[in-house]
Amino acid sequence: MSVASGRVRLQLLHKELLLRWGRVCDTWDDPVRHALGERQIEPLDARIRAALAAMDSMRDTIARVRRECGS
Repeated sequence: MSVASGRVRLQLLHKELLLRWGRVCDTWDDPVRHALGERQIEPLDARIRAALAAMDSMRDTIARVRRECGS
């Protein structure tokens, strides 16, 4: 799997996670849900965003190396 395709897949799954979590939040509103969001969903969201940024950087680096190496 290329960096680009892996990034697209991660981005789509991240979007789906947030959509489903939003649906959960529409019907589940108690301290347990809030704690789950704070302890699991929010940190995961931040980590996924960081991973997507890192994948962008890797994609750019790989493209630059390919250009410089002539392949």
